[in-house]
Formats: sequence, structure tokens, C-alpha cells
Amino acid sequence: MKGIQFLYFISAFLLFFGCQTKQNPQTKKYLFLSHIYQWGVTDNNRIDYRLEGFDFEYFDQIWLGGDLCARTSEYPETLDYLDSIFDLSSDKTHWALGNHDLVEGNVEFITNKTKRKTFYSSFSDEIGVVVLNTTQFYHPNYNPKNNECSLLDGQLQLLENIADTINTTSHLIILHHLPLLSNQMTNDSLKLGKIFNYYHPEYFVSCLKPTTFENVFYPIFQKIQKKGVQLILIGGDLGQRTKEFEYRSKEGIYFLGSGINNSAIPFGLPDYVTNTNPDKLLIFNHDLKEKELSWEFVELKKLIENNKKSSAE
Repeated sequence: MKGIQFLYFISAFLLFFGCQTKQNPQTKKYLFLSHIYQWGVTDNNRIDYRLEGFDFEYFDQIWLGGDLCARTSEYPETLDYLDSIFDLSSDKTHWALGNHDLVEGNVEFITNKTKRKTFYSSFSDEIGVVVLNTTQFYHPNYNPKNNECSLLDGQLQLLENIADTINTTSHLIILHHLPLLSNQMTNDSLKLGKIFNYYHPEYFVSCLKPTTFENVFYPIFQKIQKKGVQLILIGGDLGQRTKEFEYRSKEGIYFLGSGINNSAIPFGLPDYVTNTNPDKLLIFNHDLKEKELSWEFVELKKLIENNKKSSAE
């Protein structure tokens, strides 16, 4: 067993941090990370200390699932700090906002750095990335303001346009923060309230069509999947109850989730934090020639160790 584990470790090292990326232009690697704020910081303005020295240049794209800092947009200086780490306006960095990104904050501090709306689409190498702003989803008893409806219905229009026009893309990635999958969609085979940090499937996702994700967005995704495009939805509001999540719907649509939270351990855990297993990040390997996209949840500690070794070589 130890031999198998050793071989796995070596193969993971070569896969993620070897010189394969530089030598083989037909292979690209993407990193998804979310819920990465550092607990116990006075100004709520730091990512997990373990990630601050990480060399993200090893990856061709960085996909951020939100909650980068405890109060990401409270001060513009926090966005300067994040920009120095993730190069927020780069076309290789995509950020789906989380609730902590807007707590006591100003969304314009974020958009001034990203140079983009909080929802958009991007296509390259026959793969598409759609960034959704799920922070605007709302309780059925709430009356959204005009600017909120403009955002929500803009997202709906974006997805409808993609569903009508997409034709040469092999995979479509949907980056989001709040969970979109519901217990009902899984025929109650899962207990998602015990998986995601914050689970409210009753929230409405549009003003033009004031109802849930299942009724509004999911039929659009089913239409795209039927065209032969592999749909992969990745949510970032995890880490406190579970470290990784994967579900495949009957249509073949994948719902993935990843988040970290163990920087909270030294400060004492609130009752809602029930999982202190090793934190993991989600890594994708994209074979452009074969048009294949695979993924794996890898322990953060191992990635950091390998990252440091490769940087020293």
C-alpha cells in the first residue's frame, strides 16, 4: 500500500508541477480555489497564509470561487493585495464573487481591478468559462431593486445567448459561489444542507422569471448539454462541512464543489464548522488535442510542498 501511495505522490507531482506544461502546449492546467480567507485577521483582508507564497504561474488559468478575504471589498487596498497575487484583470483569472467578497464592501473596488462585470463569459482553446454572480439571488419575499434585476436578468440573457449560439466548444465551465444543485434535483439522494456552507435552493435567480435555479437556469444548461457540450458547474461555498464535492446528473452534467477552511482551527471552531479533514484544492488537466478535461481534488499541503520544490529547481 505504501508503494502505491508513493507512486501516486510522484505521478501527482509530475502532473501538476513537472515541466510537462512548458514542453507540451497541447496540455493545460487550471486551478480552482475558494473560501480561502484567513481566519483571525484584524482587518479581514488576507487570504489563507498557506497560499500567500504559492506560485500560481504553474497554472494556465486560475478559477476563483469567491470568499477570497473575510471582507474582500471593504478597503481598496485589499484589492491591491489580491491583484498582486492573482492578477485579477488577466484573461487567465476568473472570479465568481462570494458573500464575503461584498460584506461591508463596495463592488466597484472589485470591478475596478478586474476590469469586468461580475458576470461574463470567456472562450479559449475550445473551452468556455461563464462566471455567475450568485450573491444577487434573492429570497422569494424580497423585492429586488432595479440594479439588482438588471444584473440577474443580464445573467439570464447571457446564458440564453450562449445556449443558442454555442457550437465549437467541447466544455463549458460555470463558476459560481452559492450552491445551485438542490436535494430535489438529486431525488433526495444527497443532504446538501450538510455539505455546502450555505444552502438555500428556494432563492430566486431572475426578475423576469422569478423562480429558482432549477426552473430557470437548469433547462438552459440541459439544452447546452444536449448539443454535445460537457457542462461542469463548480461552486465555491464549501470547506466548513466538506472539502470536496462531485455529482453527475442523469443528463451527464457535473456539479463540483471545493473550498478550504482550516485556517480557522487555531482560533476555535464555531458549531457550524464540522469538518477539519485536510483542505483540498481542485485541479483540472486539459488535453487540447483529445478535447478531454479531467480533474482531481488534491490536498493543499501536498501542493504547497511540491510547489516549493519546483520553485527551488
